[in-house]
Amino acid sequence: MIDVREEILARLFVIVGTIPNIRTAARNNIDALEDRLPAVVVMDGDEETGDVVDLSMHPSNKPIAVQMVPEIVIAEESDNVGTDITTLRRELIKRVLFDTELNEQIVKTGRHGNGAIRYLGCQTDLGWMRSLHGALLVRIMFKYFLKPNDL
Repeated sequence: MIDVREEILARLFVIVGTIPNIRTAARNNIDALEDRLPAVVVMDGDEETGDVVDLSMHPSNKPIAVQMVPEIVIAEESDNVGTDITTLRRELIKRVLFDTELNEQIVKTGRHGNGAIRYLGCQTDLGWMRSLHGALLVRIMFKYFLKPNDL
């Protein structure tokens, strides 16, 4: 049994833990403690097929292209929070897009190698408390093929 979605998310969690200077990595847990920053959290995100086909001609167990968009939150508190989260963003993007294992997971599910990983963008959120806090939400799209017979 292979759940490609879970394999991708599990590998993504491992990758974010390798970002230099990250003190806390979590999955679906946004309770990063202030004394454990910088932190990164992988949120499972949405999945959709976008497959518009004549359902009468498409067996329900046929492989289908899926796009999953997990969200990765990077949180930091420092005097240079803008620069710091930008650096963490850069390291995250490089590690995800160039990770051999992750890319192989995507390719092995596709037809003719047409799985994909794409950086979609980010949103920033800065605020003041006792010092400057910053968060960055990064969105990365993973296109792969869901094969119901493999589940």
